[in-house]
Amino acid sequence: MDLRAVSEVREATQAIDPAAGEPPADRLESLPLGERWFPDAFSTMHGPGGFAMRLADMTRAKAALKLLRDASIPATFTHIIVRAAALALARNPELHQIICNYRRLTPGTVDIGLSMAGETTYAPVVVLPASDRKPLAALVPAVNQAIRDARVKEKIDLANMRKIMWIIPFGFLRRFFIRLMNKSFFFRRKLVGTFQVSCLASVDMIASFLFYTGSILGAGSVRDRVVAVDGQAVVRPTVWLTVCVDHAAMDGKRAGDLLGAIKSILEGEELVREAEQAASASARTERATGEQPS
Repeated sequence: MDLRAVSEVREATQAIDPAAGEPPADRLESLPLGERWFPDAFSTMHGPGGFAMRLADMTRAKAALKLLRDASIPATFTHIIVRAAALALARNPELHQIICNYRRLTPGTVDIGLSMAGETTYAPVVVLPASDRKPLAALVPAVNQAIRDARVKEKIDLANMRKIMWIIPFGFLRRFFIRLMNKSFFFRRKLVGTFQVSCLASVDMIASFLFYTGSILGAGSVRDRVVAVDGQAVVRPTVWLTVCVDHAAMDGKRAGDLLGAIKSILEGEELVREAEQAASASARTERATGEQPS
């Protein structure tokens, strides 16, 4: 080994271009007292007991989405996935449970908690009550309106936290109150619903390891992939679905069963029929509106 050559290479890699100027200094800042509730809350949440994944064929879901968009209904794959999850949970109540304070809750309705990008690292959760009772015609506008309202609410909540929540300046006190609230089904349901969903179209797959319900569904981007169908390689639109579970509420078998139920709905005709009904209702509304005198 030529030690001189090694030394020259090391000096070259460590050299700094004079034209680049001085690098920016590190910036260290303290979180305001009101915002410290977020890391304290994360520190009290348990990690998942496990996760399961399945690849779903989105050919029929894509057809349903096209029907909605052709009818000028502003839908996305997120609406389709939320609806499929809600139907799967409603039909399999044993897969829709939360353990809290030595009690088990099997909700009567499926309140989906949909994660959205916010102004902080804490992703605000939009709660969609009784999503199992809302077909796509009702669910799509309900989700869109809830997201708009949540963006406004987040700004107000952050401002109020910075103004008021400093009153508890000590981390151990904040964590005490958070753990106390964690024991309340009412608080948890109001905050994130009964089942959480996180969709992220910029990645192939997503697994959320911090959640507040018995389980959470993650969905990556819908992309064309080569899959085997009847022994033949074909290209189909697909999505990776991931379910992370609280092991106190669910085990691996139940996670697999839930994924299977969601996959079956996404690959079936039910959502296509709902999209057709939504498109027909939209067309009737447009005709009725157009016939009214101005």
